[in-house]
Amino acid sequence: MLRKGIVILVGSFVLLYIGSTYAQVPMIAFLSDRSGDQEIYLMFSNGDVEQLTKAKARTTDFDWSPDGETIAFTSNIRGGESFEIYTIDVENKDQTDLMQGKLGGIWQLPRWSPTGEKRLLVESLGGLPNALHWDVGMLDFEKDDLIVFNVANAAGEGEGQDREASWSPDGTKIAFHGGRVAWPRGAFDIVIADMTTKKPGVDQVLLTEHEAGDQRARWSPDGAKILFESNRDGDWEIFVMDADGENLKQLTENDETDRNAEWSKSTIVFESKRDGNWEIYGMALDGNNQNNLTNDAGKDAYPRLSPNGQKVLFESRRDKNTELYLMDTDGGAVKNLTNNPEKDYFGRWNPVYFLRSVEPQDKHFTTLGAIKRTSLMQNFPNPFNPETWIPYSLAEAANVTVRVYNIKGELIRSINVGRQSAGLYTNRQRAAYWDGKDNTGQPVASGIYFYQLLADDFSETRRMVVMK
Repeated sequence: MLRKGIVILVGSFVLLYIGSTYAQVPMIAFLSDRSGDQEIYLMFSNGDVEQLTKAKARTTDFDWSPDGETIAFTSNIRGGESFEIYTIDVENKDQTDLMQGKLGGIWQLPRWSPTGEKRLLVESLGGLPNALHWDVGMLDFEKDDLIVFNVANAAGEGEGQDREASWSPDGTKIAFHGGRVAWPRGAFDIVIADMTTKKPGVDQVLLTEHEAGDQRARWSPDGAKILFESNRDGDWEIFVMDADGENLKQLTENDETDRNAEWSKSTIVFESKRDGNWEIYGMALDGNNQNNLTNDAGKDAYPRLSPNGQKVLFESRRDKNTELYLMDTDGGAVKNLTNNPEKDYFGRWNPVYFLRSVEPQDKHFTTLGAIKRTSLMQNFPNPFNPETWIPYSLAEAANVTVRVYNIKGELIRSINVGRQSAGLYTNRQRAAYWDGKDNTGQPVASGIYFYQLLADDFSETRRMVVMK
């Protein structure tokens, strides 16, 4: 986000003459009551806070788009209990009313597709087609017309409530907890659904089947495992299993509640009441080395790992008011981010902050857009037919090639992008483009393919799906 300044181009960097202000991208977004309503605010690395939404309404939750350019949120802008889904451009503040008051029901928890497509997972009470109770749905607004799917009850599977959906990292599946078996009221099981079919959610697999409650499924960063909470031993504990339901393992075991777990490639953080007060804990991916990261008389809760897995954002009432705090994953370097008489909560990391962040400097000139690491991102759309875009970032200038392989590992297409400067290549104008054809010019068949980014010595591979 550019704030106050004159843009000067120098090589592969953008320089801003900013005087007393800083050139930065937002570090986090959060909800606050400080305007008298529940609105979304942005915070920058130097502590500056900017109000994003000014709807004079109750905003209850939100989610960043993968490119950090847009936020989808839930609000009752029309008044009363009419909560609907909106989007807002983080840079120019343009707001879009996705539903325009036409769908009815109550909506919440938008979750952006990790592939960057304009598809949102949502929960709705009474607003989705074939609605039963609370159902998990999807809003597709890639084109002009909004398309609404009831994913959880796509083929009449839902017998009770279906809640708390999360995308697999490649965007091909979702996991949620739902009422599929006639267990006692409030007991759910973990379900996964295929999102690559023309009618998303038709193919569902029941991963757990236990009379106790299993809930809040979260995919591992590589999509191979699912973390969830269960009270099958009498209190809420954290469990993990393979994405096919095999190799179930209990990670925590004590007489108090452990919940709200999040994980990165190297650690799991969660909140626990095992010392009589809500605190943040950390542990290894196998459940070993459980450590108390916070130890304060005020409630510490809702940990959120940073995109690079090195920081933890959390809520705390240690000053008798709900504020947002930051710490390292070992519990060190605790910092109060917000300090306002009103409630600040529901903090969410900007997914591209650690790619494009600029630390504040007491200088007249500072750099914006210096990428900290080279990475390959998920293609979009995915699944696709026939074309797709392949986004990536470069920490330094490199010769870029994208290779596409079939399921047998055979090279079917090589795309020579050429010499590229350091920067973000994440939108349709800058990302690598594949037209769905092989090196002979023939369209490829439906199926799973792998794409590889080669940038000098860097190499990374991801999966994509062609669906015709």
